[in-house]
Amino acid sequence: MGRSGKATTNEIKHPYVVELSIARDGLDVALSKRIMQFHKSRDIHPQYGRRITTKRGQLYYRWCFSDLVIARSFAEEFSGVFCKRSNSAKLPVSDDPS
Repeated sequence: MGRSGKATTNEIKHPYVVELSIARDGLDVALSKRIMQFHKSRDIHPQYGRRITTKRGQLYYRWCFSDLVIARSFAEEFSGVFCKRSNSAKLPVSDDPS
């Protein structure tokens, strides 16, 4: 299974998806380390979702979570957007994803 296939599977298996806007040149080292520390401190393995590039060149990375509380914490800490899996509609962090 290729990277995009595994990413799509992660988004199905782990229903809470948080999307971060990333600079065009990719994820910087400092942010990457903070994200890895976030996962390590909670004893969870990072589950990567799809990478999305818009027509205007904006890059988004997605992280997938099985636990709603952890997903919300990730979104708040990294200024992410909570995505609803069923229709990919983006919700503000404070909205209920149900």
